[in-house]
Amino acid sequence: MAADFKSHILSRDEKGFGGVPFKRLLAGGIAGGFAYTLFRFLLPGGAILIGLIGAVLVIVLTAPRGGLPLWLRLWFTLRGSLLLAATHQPEGLAAELVTLLSLPLDVVRLDGQRLFAPPAALVELDLSEWVTFARARDLDRNDGLVFVTSALTEEEA
Repeated sequence: MAADFKSHILSRDEKGFGGVPFKRLLAGGIAGGFAYTLFRFLLPGGAILIGLIGAVLVIVLTAPRGGLPLWLRLWFTLRGSLLLAATHQPEGLAAELVTLLSLPLDVVRLDGQRLFAPPAALVELDLSEWVTFARARDLDRNDGLVFVTSALTEEEA
């Protein structure tokens, strides 16, 4: 017997403020406090403003979309733009930066022979022991989709 769930049990609502989870607010507060403490010695007059800007920046840059935070997406965009610029002008400044940072240029250049090549070893897949059901309640009955190794004879059917 299988139970049907009405909601997605793996997702939960996190408490926070204004749609921002508490852990991002906490990280922003810690970063803002650290920036305030650091700039209190360097620029005493503007330390509060720098601390607030630091807190807001951390909250904004940690906003996830598609599983990646904004700072990582911006980093990947910068890296990809640098790699593309290096492939378009191999003697330019971008190419020198790519070699300085040891970034691999072969990930940008697509080789059709390598990209569309068949796999080196074909894997034999045996699904003969698997039974598939359209609904969980069909599990009690034995009329699911069964994978067999050969065609059934009339006596077996």
